[in-house]
Amino acid sequence: MGKAAKEEGVTVSEKIIFIVEDNQVIADLISWRLTEMGYHVAGTACDSTEAMIGVEEIRPALVLMDIDLPGDMDGIETAREIIKRYNIPIVYISSMLDPDIMERAKVTKPRGYIVKPFTDNQLRATIEMALQG
Repeated sequence: MGKAAKEEGVTVSEKIIFIVEDNQVIADLISWRLTEMGYHVAGTACDSTEAMIGVEEIRPALVLMDIDLPGDMDGIETAREIIKRYNIPIVYISSMLDPDIMERAKVTKPRGYIVKPFTDNQLRATIEMALQG
């Protein structure tokens, strides 16, 4: 990728984000919102298999992870694998506030947890803090 240009203390390469969201409409909306904020969304995935393939190929700076994913692994299990294999930070985006799910998510030491629906300011602030971590 070469040397990344500096932009407000964070290099452009550090702003590459990958979205894992099973609802394509929501994934597209998040992608559009992030692009408007100056981030580069390098891809999206709708399940754990696509997520693992995409993260391996792209190696983003951050993964936004929905917890409720179809298939064998949910978002928390997928995040655990991404962290273990690639040491890429995770920010969960979910409408789930169940205490048991929150406890499972905490074990992965996420850089944030955004509750749907969320505002652009909540999204931006969480991502900025996560990228500085």
